Amino acid sequence: MDSKARVPSWPKLHAILFDWDGTLLDSYESHLRVYRRVLAHFGMTLDEQDYIRHYSPNWYTFYERLGLHPRWWEKADRLWLQYNAAERPPLRRNARFILEQLQIRGFLLGLVTAGDRRRVLQDLRRLDLRGSFQVVVCGGDVKVRKPDPGPLLHALAQLDVAPSHAAYVGDTPEDVEMGKRAGVFTVAVLGGFGLRESLEAVSPDLLIPSLEELLKVFEATPPPTGS
Repeated sequence: MDSKARVPSWPKLHAILFDWDGTLLDSYESHLRVYRRVLAHFGMTLDEQDYIRHYSPNWYTFYERLGLHPRWWEKADRLWLQYNAAERPPLRRNARFILEQLQIRGFLLGLVTAGDRRRVLQDLRRLDLRGSFQVVVCGGDVKVRKPDPGPLLHALAQLDVAPSHAAYVGDTPEDVEMGKRAGVFTVAVLGGFGLRESLEAVSPDLLIPSLEELLKVFEATPPPTGS
């Protein structure tokens, strides 16, 4: 489905949940710098093509694809958080405005990310966004990770919203796969970590070229208060 489409099959959309890195937070370059510094400790280099080709929001999958032995993953985790603490990635263009407008329309908003909770909450505080979400689910909050639907279903249970009344917005194939397995309407947004070809391959319900398209997508959707 292209960006001109609306969501007439979702007439009672109550909640819109988001991925964080690459979707709302413009962290592509930041994460590339951090991963390069981490891998240098293990005598490895990371060019941008390998970064794009092998990236996964599950960093253990990413390390495995790059050939980093599992015995080093725990140390890599510590180094990643250490180096990332110095990074200050900005929000993607108009992300704050989009969240505000969706709130005004009455949608419940949630964040479902594989990111470390301490790091994500620091980002939200730094960007003054903690109050924008009724629920925040981070990596480690449930036992499974994307693309397992567990994190998304956990968030929906806290919101008391059925999957059929929810949408999930992400930028990677794993985001789309998690949404599909959870039974929500899936929106893939370009410009983050996922390539167009890889996103098209998992057939999201909607593929949009930029985050700004979200307001156009949902403008014809009856707000929850009118359902």
